[in-house]
Amino acid sequence: MSQTTPIRRTIAAIASPLGWVAGFSCLSNLIYLAAPIYMMQIYDRVLHSRGVPTLLLLTLAVAICYAAYAILDAVRGRILAGISDILENRLSAAVLGRMTAVRRGGSPAASVHVARDLDTVRQFIAGTGPLAFIDLPWAPIYLAALALLHPTLAVFAIAASVLLLGLTLVSERAARGPMTEAGRVAARSYMFGEAVTRHVDCARTMGLGAGLTARWRQLRGEMLAAQNAASHRSVVLGAIGKGLRLFFQSAILGVGAWLAIHDAISAGAIFAGSLLLGRMLAPIEAMIGAWRPTLAAKGSFGRIRALLAESERDLKTVTLPAPAGDVHLETVSWTPPGLNRAVVRGVALQIQAGAVLTIVGPSAAGKSTIARLLVGAIRPDAGTARLDGADLATWEPGQLGKAVGYLPQDVALFPGTIRDNIARFGEATDEDVVAAAKAARAHDLIAHLPDGYGTVLDETAASLSGGQKQRIALARALLGDPALVVMDEPNANLDSDGEAALTECVLDLKKRKRTVVMVTHRAGLVRISDYVATMRDGAMTGVQRATEFMAQQTPAVVAGGRV
Repeated sequence: MSQTTPIRRTIAAIASPLGWVAGFSCLSNLIYLAAPIYMMQIYDRVLHSRGVPTLLLLTLAVAICYAAYAILDAVRGRILAGISDILENRLSAAVLGRMTAVRRGGSPAASVHVARDLDTVRQFIAGTGPLAFIDLPWAPIYLAALALLHPTLAVFAIAASVLLLGLTLVSERAARGPMTEAGRVAARSYMFGEAVTRHVDCARTMGLGAGLTARWRQLRGEMLAAQNAASHRSVVLGAIGKGLRLFFQSAILGVGAWLAIHDAISAGAIFAGSLLLGRMLAPIEAMIGAWRPTLAAKGSFGRIRALLAESERDLKTVTLPAPAGDVHLETVSWTPPGLNRAVVRGVALQIQAGAVLTIVGPSAAGKSTIARLLVGAIRPDAGTARLDGADLATWEPGQLGKAVGYLPQDVALFPGTIRDNIARFGEATDEDVVAAAKAARAHDLIAHLPDGYGTVLDETAASLSGGQKQRIALARALLGDPALVVMDEPNANLDSDGEAALTECVLDLKKRKRTVVMVTHRAGLVRISDYVATMRDGAMTGVQRATEFMAQQTPAVVAGGRV
């Protein structure tokens, strides 16, 4: 495994800050010893000598110690918050990159929730949970201090610690199952809610509101039930742990008093022992209280690690020479995750640079899947998709993104301005953005919008019509004059003027020797193609020249404008 994986880099980055936290924790715990020392001096010296100056001096000293303790505690809290920022900065880009990366299997929707997992880990690190584990190694130091007062006090402390640690293990076992179930059901609930939000128009117009609401409430109810089960167990066990700690801290006063009656320790040692035991048991009690968020953070970090580990198994990418646009599918097949039947089966296709190919066929024939395979949006389960002879999986993603333009069937414009979307949210110049818009014949329609290229789009780009969104998405695909342009139903939402503009755009790409692949049912685009590939039931049944294909169509079909 590479030594430069995101997880390893992140661990290396937080190692030094964690060292500082450990160092400040060391100083804090040493300073805390001032409390039992102060107590012993008060009861064993000041009360007997009635020395007011000594009392004032001791009080001043302990006040300074507590002030330093507060500062150190605040500083280590700030450092932990900084560590959470490091996690965000180091892992967020890797997580997003993995969420958008090409995977052979797995659910893209499931990986979206890893962003929530990152928040869970970050919030845990910034909280008080880690401090319990950092302070725990100091328990033996306080135990040693108790042993110096009297071995019996140390034995009592060991027994109390064992009981509380046993309670911690019981808490972990009791909460593990409900926490796992709560996470699973919560993910289903979130995914369902997001799906409803995406398709709200469909839900509203077809009267799905009542059914969707019932399903939503059912999922939320299952989630809350699982969360409450885990919460109730953790709360009960946490309350028992707190009660036991308070009992032990009081009971040690009785043990100390018994020892003092037999002249084994001084009166000051009674109260010093109680303080030392309380400090010794505090991290154990804190661990019990923090066990639920600890389990949640552990599970979240495991999912992040698993997601990022996929990229470590991917083929290494390199920067290759700029492609000319030769495309080759070598007997590729692809099966959607969760299904047993391949939607593309053994497709072989070769397209020379500068050629225009149209893919036709009935619905569910696998045309859109071929388009996604051609641009590397998905990776074949069998066979290889190549660009200029190189496996698409071996292209450096940034370089491949510049070499390929893709217009998907379901147009997706992202929240931001029109300029941002055409520029692919990168550093493209205004000249490049306008050139892409003009190449897509979208410049005029953008210029006529109230804010032009600065028009802000929301999550659904509801302010634009379907045709406008399609032409802006085409402009995004043409940014940087890519060598390969793949368009899936590019004229699905276009009127006659829009389709005429699309035809001009394709002819212009053809003149510039760009490779163009279109999925369409419209005869108009077939006429301007060089070749036509026919798909049926996931297989490519033939490739022929466009003129030959059109000659085989009946006049009625051609007149209808569809093939």
